[in-house]
This record gives sequence, C-alpha cells and structure tokens, in this order.
Amino acid sequence: MELRGQFKSYAEILDLFQIISMGRKSGEVNLKNDAGDGVILTFKEGKIIDFFSSVPVLIELKDRVLRNELPLEEALNFLLHFVSWWEEGSFRFIEKPIEVEGIGSADPLNLMMNFTKEEDETPEKIKSILKENKVFSLSESAKLPITIDEDSWKFLVSVCERVPIWDILFRKCVSYSKGIQVLSKLLEASLIEEVEKTVEVASRERVEVQKRESFVPQERIDKARLVLVETMGPMGEFLIEDTLEEMGLNELPLSMVDKFINQLLEKVPDSCLIDGEKCRDRLKENLEEILKEGPNEP
Repeated sequence: MELRGQFKSYAEILDLFQIISMGRKSGEVNLKNDAGDGVILTFKEGKIIDFFSSVPVLIELKDRVLRNELPLEEALNFLLHFVSWWEEGSFRFIEKPIEVEGIGSADPLNLMMNFTKEEDETPEKIKSILKENKVFSLSESAKLPITIDEDSWKFLVSVCERVPIWDILFRKCVSYSKGIQVLSKLLEASLIEEVEKTVEVASRERVEVQKRESFVPQERIDKARLVLVETMGPMGEFLIEDTLEEMGLNELPLSMVDKFINQLLEKVPDSCLIDGEKCRDRLKENLEEILKEGPNEP
C-alpha cells in the first residue's frame, strides 16, 4: 500500500498516523515542506520505532534519545510540533516489512493525544514566537522578585547567550510542555524580551542552514551508481533515484547516508548477486566508502 498527498495542517498528518496505527501497519512516512525540511518516520506493526531528518535541531533530538536524555515519545512530540509550524507540505507512506529494531517504540495514539492537548493549550503568542524562531535577552523591566527553578535557570543561561528559541527548546528542555511553561513564565514576569537577531546569531543560523544543506556531492552519487551498474547490470542505473524518491528526497543529506544505503540494498534482488548475502555486504561496504567521505571542500 502507498498513500501520498499534500497537507495544509497537522490534522491531516494525525489522520495518517491513525490509519497506520489502527491497521498495525509497517513502513515509512515521509514528510516534507517547500523549504526542503524533511522527516522520515519508521513504523513497525503500528508503532513508531525511529525517525530521520537532515534538520539540525531534529538531528539533535535523535542524538538526545540515543544518549538516553529523552524518551523517543517525547522527541516525537517535539518533532510533531516542529511540523505543525509548516505552512503546508507533502506526505508519503510506503507500506513494507521493517526488520530493524529502531531506537524505541512509541504508540502513535498516545503521541497524538499528548500533542493535540499541548497544541490546544499553547497560546497563539507562544506559537508565533516558536514559528518565527525568535531571539530574547534579559529585560530591565522584570517584575521582581521571581523564583527561578533549575529548568528556568538553564533556559535563562541560553537566553543570555542569544540562542534562538528552537535551539533552547529542542536541545535543552526536558519536554515540550516544560519548555513552554518556562517560556510563558519568563514572559509573564517580563524577565526576557524579544530582540533583533545580532550578526552573531545570524551567523549561527547560516551555519545551521549550511548543515541542513550538507549533501553528498553529485560526483559521488555518480560513482555509487557505477558500482551498482557493475554489480547488478542495467537495472542498477535507476536504483539511486528510485530510493531517493521513496525517501522523499531530491538530494542525499550526509546525515541520512546509512538510512539510504540500507533502504537501497532492500531493492537489490538476490538474482543480481553472486554469493548472496556476502555480495550484499561487500556492496554495502563499497557504497559506505563512496558516500560517507563527507562534503567536498569549496
């Protein structure tokens, strides 16, 4: 089964999640917006077991899960809020067997309930701040005295460093709801105020964009294609494009090379291989050597 289309609100994404969950389906959901931000979520028997993205703050979210700093379900909650800030986007679900274990297991229905509750309770002013990724500083007109807990203090330290709100929320907060509570409290007490983005902050954001646009150079893609043709014959010519399309990508982000190779190898028929799995292992090693060299120097 394959489902694809455009969405103009997160409600349509939640409908898709519900279909997959209720049907206990396995496969991958690809979400993408016009800015090039993309997310791939892996479902196994109706549960979300992993996610992939080339967006820096979402990469950090996954790293926090891998470091056991954040449960997978909370990371996915952050991710859904991030997607809810998109004006519109496209989705694609491809049903297929999933053999990997993933990095956890999250119930989409529980995730949807928590997300919609938080979305309903988040003030429009806060949503606007998040969507625009605003920057704050300490305010001289604070309503003192005010009690600061540990989470609020960590938040304030980042504010003093002029860190954009996305970075604070996704990289520092223990949960989305806690981050929103702290932000709301600091704003209500006039302890922080919005500021124009400085040259330093703008530079940091350019670095983030550069990270987001770190793709495998075309010459390495061509080299990988040649290896596939030598291994599989003429059908190897189109395997890379087919896999990128299935993943909802136009180019291959460096952060998703492992995912790409594993998904590509699923498409290699046994009839194209000599020595079966041994040949597939060698092909994987060759592709990793070609594609994981890192970006070319400008």
